[in-house]
Amino acid sequence: MKDFLLIIKTEGSVWSDLSPDALQRHMQQGGQYISKLMEEGKLKNANPIDKGSRIITEEKGTIKDGPFNEGKELVAGYFHIVATDIDEAVAIAKGNPIFEDIPTQIEVHPLMPVGGE
Repeated sequence: MKDFLLIIKTEGSVWSDLSPDALQRHMQQGGQYISKLMEEGKLKNANPIDKGSRIITEEKGTIKDGPFNEGKELVAGYFHIVATDIDEAVAIAKGNPIFEDIPTQIEVHPLMPVGGE
């Protein structure tokens, strides 16, 4: 099994863009999705990312600490999962019910063990 990081990017927020009924449905479906991953031993960790992120950059020897880029697309959360390969990780990402509720993109990143493979 290999570790993968699924980075969830959205163009909205389920918390503010959905009606109370749709939010309740989303929470129920999301809970079922997470429970299934946990039962299968596929989920290591998952969390939403709160507003207020910052970007740290280095330019010509100076480190800058600025507000997160403002834009339509925001990093909304992540899942740290285990899968046999990238294809299984992509299949897990495709099963996320968030796609049904708001415009979403999920990046699937293989994690490299410290020291390489």
